[in-house]
Amino acid sequence: MLLQQPFKKGVGMLPYIQIAGKFSLPLYGIVFVIGFIIAMAIARQNAKAYGLDKSDVIFAAAYGVIGLLFGAKLLYFLTKLPNILLHFDVYWKWLKIIPLDALEYAFGGLVFYGGLLGAVAGAWIYCRKYKVPFLEMADYYAPFIPLIHGFGRIGCFLAGCCYGREYHGFGSVQFPYNEAVPELSQVPRVPVQLLEAGLNVIMFFVLFYLVKKKILRSGQPIGIYFLYYTVIRFLLEMLRGDVIRGKMGILSTSQLISLILFPVAVILISGKYRKKN
Repeated sequence: MLLQQPFKKGVGMLPYIQIAGKFSLPLYGIVFVIGFIIAMAIARQNAKAYGLDKSDVIFAAAYGVIGLLFGAKLLYFLTKLPNILLHFDVYWKWLKIIPLDALEYAFGGLVFYGGLLGAVAGAWIYCRKYKVPFLEMADYYAPFIPLIHGFGRIGCFLAGCCYGREYHGFGSVQFPYNEAVPELSQVPRVPVQLLEAGLNVIMFFVLFYLVKKKILRSGQPIGIYFLYYTVIRFLLEMLRGDVIRGKMGILSTSQLISLILFPVAVILISGKYRKKN
């Protein structure tokens, strides 16, 4: 079915909070911002010890956020594009009658890998523009990417998106009923969002320790993050139960991107990209 919006009010465990009984704020965005602020506070505090200017750390992150939003929306749209093209006559009528709903269908979600690549591109643009060593900045930010992402996955759990497969064992979760995604509440599910959040937080502590001790070579911190995340994301996709994230053959979009980024991670860790003296 084409005309099914990915997110609507009341989908997850606690998707919105009410303010003064009049305004609804999505908890996903609030939780993400909290994670971002915590990460930026830690990053700014430790920037000098790593040889980076505090203002560069903050402004590179600002460029990264812009790239994140653009990339996450763009990749989400690309996952929807095949269905839109397949039912283009229906979608075109929908766009003319209810344009906001049609645009929400096409751009109403976020895809992490698109956001990650967009954030990297945004930070690269800042570093190139202001002559800041990009790889050093990427290495420094390597621990904070999984920290922010961990908070984001908690937001996913509250919003009811990116949910897991049917599962009746220990730790299963039952989402409340909603009309937007009726299948979400029909069976207990794997809390895959919380599992991914926990794995990301573990990666934050490990990488933060390694970066602080300065025991890794240039390119290795960001390479380790890519290696770790591509593996866990490929495996966690097997536990996902939602169908809006896109597929290419037997692989989901995220699994395909994981396979593409895996050799990049290996190259970064090995140091083979460095020019020989």
